[in-house]
Amino acid sequence: MQSLFCCGFCSKTYIRKGSLRAYEIKKHNNNKLLHNQYPLCIPLFSDWQQFCSAFINLVRKCLTSHRSTQGLKSIEFPCSENIFAFYFMNKENFKYIHYQRKYNCTFKGLQGYQRIVKLFDFEEWERVTNKTGSETYVVFSKVNPNEYTIEEKKVKFCWNEKKNTFKYSVITFIFEINTEIVEFVD
Repeated sequence: MQSLFCCGFCSKTYIRKGSLRAYEIKKHNNNKLLHNQYPLCIPLFSDWQQFCSAFINLVRKCLTSHRSTQGLKSIEFPCSENIFAFYFMNKENFKYIHYQRKYNCTFKGLQGYQRIVKLFDFEEWERVTNKTGSETYVVFSKVNPNEYTIEEKKVKFCWNEKKNTFKYSVITFIFEINTEIVEFVD
């Protein structure tokens, strides 16, 4: 017996998961509706504070001054679906991908940085200055010297379930790091 893959947003059914994926990308690309497997409840504020602390600590730990830390990075840590969906679903670039049972939320450029500051209520989460005078930070924009333009960079939060022996869920934060030498002025 062959299994069928049903669209989570309408009544279409497909034989292959790839067909369902293509259909959902074409017809439901900017979907913000959540699956209704079970209702989301308002998470405890203490759970949100714990999530914020874990996120900020992991990002700051990634922002070491060693040159090899530059480039695209990702950190992964446990997070309940309830917390992620509740706090990110009203953001502009929030998206639920039904066929993967995955949430994405992308923040871009300086506006994205300001939205994250407001969300986590922590101003200097993305920058670390060490004693040797170098500063490592999450990149939100880059100046292109050849074209004299500013390129906005994206940071992305993804939530999905991992299925090993035990089912658990994680959030992945994908971002770019850069290091610069900062001159201290007396």
